Amino acid sequence: MAQTVGIIEIWWKGVQYECVTGSTIKLPGYKNNTQVTGSTVQRYQSFAAGEVKATPVLKTGMKLSTFTADDEGELQVKCDTGQAFVLPDAFILDNPTLSDQGGKAPVTWNAGLFQEVLRS
Repeated sequence: MAQTVGIIEIWWKGVQYECVTGSTIKLPGYKNNTQVTGSTVQRYQSFAAGEVKATPVLKTGMKLSTFTADDEGELQVKCDTGQAFVLPDAFILDNPTLSDQGGKAPVTWNAGLFQEVLRS
């Protein structure tokens, strides 16, 4: 039986952060856009930024200011199935909002470059 992704871990600027379930990654690259012309449909391409959404948990001794919108750097996303993605030009879209329900602080990154590595 094949294993599917169940756990996603992140490393922001070389530091690992534990995240709650629900993390997502959308790779950067070209996307198709629809152009209707009369009674036909055409397509044109544009570049779309990659997006990573993760919810790190803030624990004792950790700083929420680690995830500010004026910060950029390397983001690594690793799956328990062996896929890993390195986004060297990642940046945080907005300062996170900290929750009093388990220290959740959702963060969204965008990036334009990525490299995928597969663990065997």
